[in-house]
Amino acid sequence: MIVDPETAWDGEFPYDALGPIGITPSSSQGEVNDASFVLMTRRLLNAKTQKAWDELRDVNRRLVIDCLLYDLDLDMEVRRAREAVERALAEPGEPPEVAAGLIVTSELLEGLLDVGPHVRLAPPRPPVLPDVPPVTLILDLIEFDR
Repeated sequence: MIVDPETAWDGEFPYDALGPIGITPSSSQGEVNDASFVLMTRRLLNAKTQKAWDELRDVNRRLVIDCLLYDLDLDMEVRRAREAVERALAEPGEPPEVAAGLIVTSELLEGLLDVGPHVRLAPPRPPVLPDVPPVTLILDLIEFDR
């Protein structure tokens, strides 16, 4: 499991702080509660590990912490990404949007036949813009708190 990279945590993330003693998201609540013994015997109990231990002992706080974790199999995700890149490189082709635009249909050809050499195209007309209220009206409608 990995931590959401956008997570801002006050101090070290609890699982990172208690990782050296084997406390992970897979640890039971009992293992978390008993971690103080391991911390004391290994002389790892300090302000950082105490804070992390306190955060994980509180079940509600631990649920919030666990919500910030993603369960990923990084090896599988890397393998999938490599396979996708290899497929894309093996079949370069055209993007679907371009390929669809290159298809010439019979309707298109028939439409071209109807246009003779005597047809002159008129320049496009500029779009008609909607009426915009005067700036003074807009400013009259806006009130600012003071």
